[in-house]
Amino acid sequence: MIILETWVEELPKKKFFSRVNTTDCLVTISMLISNRIDTVEKCFESFRPLLEQIPSEFIAVDTVGDEKSDGSVDVARKYADKIVHFEWCDDFAKARNAGLKEARGKWLIYLDDDEWFDDVGPLIDFFSKPELYENYDRVSMMEHSYASVSQIEYATNEFSRISVILPEAEFVDPVHEHLEGINYRNEYTIKNTFIHHVGYIGKVGDKKGNRNRKIMDKELKKHPENLHLWIQQIAGAGNDTDEMLKLSEKSVSELKRLKLDDWNNRNWIEIFLYRMKGYAQLKRWDELDKNVDEFLENVKDIFYGGVAARFELSRDLVDLGVEKASDWIRMYFDALEYCQKNDKKPVEISYFLSGDINSNDMYKMVSMYFNLCLKDNKDNAYENIRKMIFDVPWKIFDEKRKDVLAFGLKQAINEEDKETVKFLCDSFMHDEIMSEEFFEQLDRVDIGIESETAQEKFDQLIESIDDVTSDSLWIKQHARKEVSEDELECSLSTETTFAYPNEDLVRICIRNGISPQKYVEKVSFEDVEKSVSAIVSKEEKHLDRIPLFASEIESAWESSVQRNYLLAALRKRYILQGTMVLNKVLEESEKYCRNMIEYAKSVYLPELCESASVLLPKEIRFASLFEKALELKKSGALKECLAYLQQSLDVFNESETLIRRIIQSVELDQRKQAKVNDEMIKLGSQVKSQIIALISQGQNEVAASLLNELKQITPSDPDLATLEKLCQA
Repeated sequence: MIILETWVEELPKKKFFSRVNTTDCLVTISMLISNRIDTVEKCFESFRPLLEQIPSEFIAVDTVGDEKSDGSVDVARKYADKIVHFEWCDDFAKARNAGLKEARGKWLIYLDDDEWFDDVGPLIDFFSKPELYENYDRVSMMEHSYASVSQIEYATNEFSRISVILPEAEFVDPVHEHLEGINYRNEYTIKNTFIHHVGYIGKVGDKKGNRNRKIMDKELKKHPENLHLWIQQIAGAGNDTDEMLKLSEKSVSELKRLKLDDWNNRNWIEIFLYRMKGYAQLKRWDELDKNVDEFLENVKDIFYGGVAARFELSRDLVDLGVEKASDWIRMYFDALEYCQKNDKKPVEISYFLSGDINSNDMYKMVSMYFNLCLKDNKDNAYENIRKMIFDVPWKIFDEKRKDVLAFGLKQAINEEDKETVKFLCDSFMHDEIMSEEFFEQLDRVDIGIESETAQEKFDQLIESIDDVTSDSLWIKQHARKEVSEDELECSLSTETTFAYPNEDLVRICIRNGISPQKYVEKVSFEDVEKSVSAIVSKEEKHLDRIPLFASEIESAWESSVQRNYLLAALRKRYILQGTMVLNKVLEESEKYCRNMIEYAKSVYLPELCESASVLLPKEIRFASLFEKALELKKSGALKECLAYLQQSLDVFNESETLIRRIIQSVELDQRKQAKVNDEMIKLGSQVKSQIIALISQGQNEVAASLLNELKQITPSDPDLATLEKLCQA
């Protein structure tokens, strides 16, 4: 038997950085040191503030030896209190235990030399407060495991290697080691920092993967009953589905042979699920179905039931049919709701299978189910869609939720199903963010309506749902019914303004010929900007309507800084589009300039606005120069107009498409004007010849009459005065 040599090198306490002057030790940081000279100092520096501010120690576990070290061990000597020199034996748990044996702290942080804290401040804060570190026994945060040297793409994992230390605690398993002997009760989660991990990038990752597989194969030959190692080995296959299925089938067979197929053991459950996952990914549906049946007979865990449902739903839903697809989707709902009710992230329940339970997939499945209903079950399609709408756990957020909501609303409105529309409204009205999302999707449905009959039905349906919160504007916002000023005031609280998300109060007022000034004048300019941006975002979906809407605003709302700012923003969006008819664009451009300059004069000194001073914001200077260019175009001073257009463009690059269009138009006008001038010169020469001929024939009166006509054509011709004298002779 070979006895491995492990010895401890005690290092001077005095370091190049300050340490807490105390004999107590609250935290032990233990790190395995290999040959990572590229990252090791970055790792040490990341936790140095903790060593400086918290009673702590740093133990470096050398796994390569001074002779083979690339310099990492020497760097460690500058930071560490001890170096444990451990002769490597393909066993991470033994290396970790060598460091643990020397630990004096009440807490342990164990790391590798290819990972470092982004900001250790939140951890220092935790260990500065006895009310925290005395009442929790583990700390977790997120880890970014990078896929490339650029450190742009990464997988997010949970980092839970910050733990209290108990006498019976020890690391187990030679690879993917973990700390056992501690019954964790309370875990503290730090959300505002994370760990960087660069250990599996490129060829280094492949090399480590091969090393880990060899260690696990060797250990499993000796201990085939180690379920934890089996699941680690299977998960280590990564995206290689064939390898993953091969390993999971092998482990299921071996564990059944050893009679270790214990359905109360989470490792066994996850091994079995991995086999199901392999069948699903390789589209071996018959084998998947048999495994799912066996699994559900033995496992009643809601979360793992959702994982099984996910595998069944990975096939084309047409093959499942409406009824089975509906059942599996509801099982998936249950798993996500279980996580939400218990305030648990999927990764906290299952490190390996957490990715199979997520809100994005849930809403995708619902969308696929809705399409299945429309395609597969035309007679009863809406009824099945309706049942699903009532079952969706809408409180679970995801970006895909809005698409599912819009689809559900559209179907319910098409069916004139007041009850379902009201249910969706009630489901989204319990917080500000969800209610805003509901309004947006209702707008989306509204905008998509084309026929007047459908629009009328939509209005009637929305108007009929009148028992929502009294302070909400959404009924009047969408119903398009006439509202008097008294009715409007009665429906609103005295504090209501058009501040976002109530920006549509302006639209309601304008539609009914009411000035909204009282609802905007007490709003901060930051909120005015936000509300105006929201209004423009809605209007840009139908740009052609902006001129009419702007005209209605001018008719109902007296001039004010807020009104002019809104009008300028609307017309700016219209004229910069680049697809509208140029004559209309020019008309709205004049109005835009007027609105912007009127707004500017309310905010800045009028003389600055008139001179387009460089002290003004660039868009206001642009409006002033652009207005002058348009005036010159109208007067026919095309050369001067072009000069102002170029100045406008130089000031405000965003106007390039607009200004280039107008420049092309002006240049075309110049060419037309030049052509006309040439024609006039030719015509004038012919008429002058006729006048001289008439004078020579003594027909001066006829010549004088023709001369008067020539004056109208070429009034600046210098020959006209001479011809007039000849006619009078």
